Amino acid sequence: MKYKYIILMIVAPVIFVLDQLTKFVIVYNVLFGDRIPVISGYFDLVHFRNTGAAFGFLAGAADSFRVPFFYTVAILAVVFLGFFYRSLKDDERLMPIAISLVFGGIAGNMTDRIRHGFVVDFLSFHLMDEVLDFSFFGRGYEIVLEWPAFNVADMAITCAMFILVFKMFKFKEA
Repeated sequence: MKYKYIILMIVAPVIFVLDQLTKFVIVYNVLFGDRIPVISGYFDLVHFRNTGAAFGFLAGAADSFRVPFFYTVAILAVVFLGFFYRSLKDDERLMPIAISLVFGGIAGNMTDRIRHGFVVDFLSFHLMDEVLDFSFFGRGYEIVLEWPAFNVADMAITCAMFILVFKMFKFKEA
């Protein structure tokens, strides 16, 4: 069997299972909205529900738009990546890993959307609960120094993007 298909059959299911298992543990052990400090001031386990996409994108949109939009985007991404995956050369090593990570991540987050109507996020990184206060053109702003909560599926997709960026900028050997 070809390397790319072996990678797909291993990586995507592992990401999916890890994602769903960790979310199951959070949903049944951490009350919605709670924070459990792991590294005080820097890292907490939380139980948040994200009805939007990355960074809460479209979270406030009407369900009649948001729900079909996310399902359509996920289906189109899987179809596009599936065709792209099939076209990968047999000697390609990084791209099968990256795309398999995306497949696993999409499957994990879409399973949440189908089961719950939202995605469970539980990893929260922040900087000592600090707020950056500044003024720009006479208007005051506050930025909470906290990364939006995320999950295993999000990490897999993010790692895939780093692999793709690395691959884009990797110089060919002469």
